[in-house]
Amino acid sequence: MFTCKSCTRKAFSALINHTFRLQNTLATVRPIYTPALSRRHRKYTTTTAPANASQQDTYQEDARRKHAISPQEWAAQKQLQYLKDPLHIQDYVRKTLARGNFDDAMLITKKASKDTAVTVSWNHLIDYLMQRGRLHAGIKLYNEMKKVGQLPNAQTYTIIFNGCAISAHPKLAVSEAIRIYNNMLTNNRITPNTIHLNAVLKVCANAEDIESLFTIVQTANQGIRAPNNLTYTIILNALRRKVQRRQYGPAEEVDTPEITRAKEQTIQRSRAIWEEVISKWRAGSIIIDEELVCAMGWILLMGDYHDATSIEDLLEQTMMIPKDDMAAIREKSKEEAGRSGNDIDAKPATSVDGRKIKAPGAPEVSHALPGNNSLSLILASLAKTRKTARARRYWDHFTEKHHVVPDANNYHHMLLALREGKNSGQTVMYLWDMPAEIILAKNFRTAMNTCLRDRRNPGAFDNATEVLQIMLAKLKIPDPITLRNYLRVAYARKAYFLGRFKHNVDAAAMAWNKQIATALKNLWKPYLIIARQYEENGPESNEKRELVALARKMIGASDSVVSSNVLLPREQKEIEARRNSLNRLVVRHFEQMQEMYPGFRQDENTKEEDGEGEDGEDHTHTPWKYPQSKPLIQRIWTSD
Repeated sequence: MFTCKSCTRKAFSALINHTFRLQNTLATVRPIYTPALSRRHRKYTTTTAPANASQQDTYQEDARRKHAISPQEWAAQKQLQYLKDPLHIQDYVRKTLARGNFDDAMLITKKASKDTAVTVSWNHLIDYLMQRGRLHAGIKLYNEMKKVGQLPNAQTYTIIFNGCAISAHPKLAVSEAIRIYNNMLTNNRITPNTIHLNAVLKVCANAEDIESLFTIVQTANQGIRAPNNLTYTIILNALRRKVQRRQYGPAEEVDTPEITRAKEQTIQRSRAIWEEVISKWRAGSIIIDEELVCAMGWILLMGDYHDATSIEDLLEQTMMIPKDDMAAIREKSKEEAGRSGNDIDAKPATSVDGRKIKAPGAPEVSHALPGNNSLSLILASLAKTRKTARARRYWDHFTEKHHVVPDANNYHHMLLALREGKNSGQTVMYLWDMPAEIILAKNFRTAMNTCLRDRRNPGAFDNATEVLQIMLAKLKIPDPITLRNYLRVAYARKAYFLGRFKHNVDAAAMAWNKQIATALKNLWKPYLIIARQYEENGPESNEKRELVALARKMIGASDSVVSSNVLLPREQKEIEARRNSLNRLVVRHFEQMQEMYPGFRQDENTKEEDGEGEDGEDHTHTPWKYPQSKPLIQRIWTSD
């Protein structure tokens, strides 16, 4: 049948293999049960499998397990079939991380790393961990990246250093950042640049490790690691933060001789650094910006009067903000131009934000642009040096000439400067201008304290009342401390009335008590707002305690006014009714305190008092005791 031996051998081999497969198939198929056939042919039926069938099944199961993959791996493989370009892979990883699927992004990055350079994808993974404070995991991923043959780039190190800067473990972050940075210095593949230098400096600054910071500074050069404006800003801020952390202890602000010496040393070192900055700025090596200027300015503010005064010179030097009156400067410039034969008004110089635009190719010194930080700085310096009359001029110069939109911090420093200058009138004006969305309770406390310091001003109480009205208009819940201080303003006006009515004590006392009554009337509405908000709070809550403190102040003032007999009967009955309501709140509060704390006892001598005010005088309203021989109204008034 077959003409050659090869054909015969192939035919018989195919027949044998087919027979073997058929036997295995029949052995694994469950036979159909037929009673008649089983009885007739029972001795001929068999279901015995071949001797090697179980061994073959084991081999097949092992192979199946060896090639089995998880659904995540299968999805990653399918995804990589469509992501051939590294740019597409890194975009997919970035979007996956944005959804919070770190494991999926990690899996596809690892699989793509076998045959594709995906350094940027690894950078996204490291940055994801670092931004969430997982320093150990980020460094571990960085080492794994190198093990799989993915070489870090310059951005990789920047991500690591920036992550170390925000780590909750500053000492560990400093050690890791310095170790990696030193490895970069010895590695010729990627040399650290200025960005890396500044990032490591920021790590040391946040850890307040000044020694390590200046060690890193010594690695700067005039090439790719040349210091820039950010470098000096980080150094100056680190020096200031180190001193301030020592100054502000857990108990209170103190200025010990040790802290004073530390401040002086910091200012001296900062001035030396600033000389280097100015030298490089004038040489055109670096630019200067507001952040750098303010870093130096806030250090000067820690010093004495002379240091704080030099802040005006600093802004004039770096921002071209004149320290003296602008009209006087212009007149002086005209005189100098007339003597030199040049008319400065003949060809007005084109300027942008006060900076002259010179011809192309002409040398130009780029000045820093004023902003919110520098405005707060100059206002703080004026408050410290008590040159508060200049505050409004600087404010107008910044907002009108340089178009600076004041923020909450600017308004706060302006109110502090006005408080130092005892200018309650301008305080009211700036409070009205302050947007409601950025106004805080502390702003009203500062404003009310300004009225307290300005108590000898005839309009001080009216200004305090307007502060109260602004608070009701711009705060949802009035501040109880401000309300108590409003009552203090009314009490502090006693000396003013005494000077106004020099020869009529009765008239002075009557005017003073009527003003206290007016204050009580103005306080009733904000008190009700606070009472509705906090009356149901527990007695241990701060809000409830502030409410009770305000009520006790108002009770004391009510007693003082009622005992003076200067009000009309209708007015007096109204004050007495409100006084009883206040007293019920106070009594209920202390009853709750006694139930909660059985050992609690209200001492007769522990009346809530504000004590000594910022002006150094006592403004409590504890009723005074006088000899009964004097008339009642005179006894209240001549208590001093």
